[in-house]
Amino acid sequence: MKQRIIAGVLTATTGVMLLMAVLNQGSALPFYRWPGEAFQGLAFSFTWGLGAPPVLAYLLAGLALLAVFIICFIPGHQVARCFEKRS
Repeated sequence: MKQRIIAGVLTATTGVMLLMAVLNQGSALPFYRWPGEAFQGLAFSFTWGLGAPPVLAYLLAGLALLAVFIICFIPGHQVARCFEKRS
Protein backbone atom coordinates (compact mmCIF):
# COMPACT_ATOMS: atom_id res chain seq x y z
CA MET A 1 0.00 0.00 0.00
CA LYS A 2 2.79 2.42 0.84
CA GLN A 3 4.45 1.83 -2.53
CA ARG A 4 1.22 2.75 -4.30
CA ILE A 5 1.02 6.02 -2.38
CA ILE A 6 4.65 6.84 -3.11
CA ALA A 7 4.14 6.16 -6.82
CA GLY A 8 1.01 8.32 -6.81
CA VAL A 9 2.75 11.20 -5.06
CA LEU A 10 5.68 10.99 -7.48
CA THR A 11 3.42 11.14 -10.53
CA ALA A 12 1.35 13.93 -8.98
CA THR A 13 4.46 15.96 -8.16
CA THR A 14 5.73 15.42 -11.70
CA GLY A 15 2.39 16.61 -13.09
CA VAL A 16 2.40 19.78 -11.00
CA MET A 17 6.03 20.47 -11.93
CA LEU A 18 5.19 20.06 -15.62
CA LEU A 19 2.28 22.49 -15.22
CA MET A 20 4.62 24.99 -13.58
CA ALA A 21 7.12 24.54 -16.41
CA VAL A 22 4.41 25.21 -18.99
CA LEU A 23 3.16 28.29 -17.14
CA ASN A 24 6.71 29.66 -16.74
CA GLN A 25 7.86 28.92 -20.26
CA GLY A 26 9.86 31.82 -21.60
CA SER A 27 10.34 33.61 -18.28
CA ALA A 28 13.79 34.45 -17.02
CA LEU A 29 13.05 33.43 -13.46
CA PRO A 30 15.18 30.91 -11.59
CA PHE A 31 13.73 27.46 -10.97
CA TYR A 32 13.07 28.01 -7.26
CA ARG A 33 10.68 30.89 -8.04
CA TRP A 34 8.53 28.92 -10.48
CA PRO A 35 5.90 27.67 -7.97
CA GLY A 36 5.03 31.17 -6.78
CA GLU A 37 5.03 32.57 -10.28
CA ALA A 38 2.76 29.77 -11.54
CA PHE A 39 0.32 30.37 -8.68
CA GLN A 40 0.33 34.12 -9.25
CA GLY A 41 -0.10 33.59 -12.99
CA LEU A 42 -3.12 31.37 -12.46
CA ALA A 43 -4.65 33.87 -10.06
CA PHE A 44 -4.03 36.70 -12.53
CA SER A 45 -5.62 34.68 -15.33
CA PHE A 46 -8.73 34.05 -13.25
CA THR A 47 -8.95 37.71 -12.21
CA TRP A 48 -8.36 39.21 -15.63
CA GLY A 49 -10.04 36.54 -17.76
CA LEU A 50 -13.09 35.84 -15.65
CA GLY A 51 -13.33 39.14 -13.83
CA ALA A 52 -13.26 37.31 -10.49
CA PRO A 53 -12.37 39.17 -7.30
CA PRO A 54 -8.79 38.56 -6.13
CA VAL A 55 -9.78 36.40 -3.16
CA LEU A 56 -11.83 34.12 -5.40
CA ALA A 57 -9.04 34.05 -7.98
CA TYR A 58 -6.52 32.84 -5.39
CA LEU A 59 -8.99 30.21 -4.22
CA LEU A 60 -9.56 29.04 -7.80
CA ALA A 61 -5.80 28.94 -8.45
CA GLY A 62 -5.31 26.76 -5.37
CA LEU A 63 -8.14 24.49 -6.42
CA ALA A 64 -6.70 24.22 -9.94
CA LEU A 65 -3.32 23.11 -8.59
CA LEU A 66 -5.03 20.68 -6.23
CA ALA A 67 -7.08 19.29 -9.12
CA VAL A 68 -3.93 18.75 -11.20
CA PHE A 69 -2.30 16.99 -8.23
CA ILE A 70 -5.28 14.67 -7.73
CA ILE A 71 -5.72 13.97 -11.44
CA CYS A 72 -2.04 13.02 -11.73
CA PHE A 73 -2.06 11.01 -8.48
CA ILE A 74 -4.76 8.58 -9.61
CA PRO A 75 -2.95 7.07 -12.65
CA GLY A 76 0.28 6.64 -10.70
CA HIS A 77 -1.60 4.90 -7.90
CA GLN A 78 -3.40 2.62 -10.36
CA VAL A 79 -0.23 1.68 -12.27
CA ALA A 80 1.58 0.86 -9.02
CA ARG A 81 -1.37 -1.29 -8.00
CA CYS A 82 -1.02 -3.29 -11.23
CA PHE A 83 2.62 -4.07 -10.45
CA GLU A 84 2.02 -4.91 -6.79
CA LYS A 85 2.78 -8.49 -5.75
CA ARG A 86 -0.24 -10.56 -4.91
CA SER A 87 -0.08 -12.41 -1.60
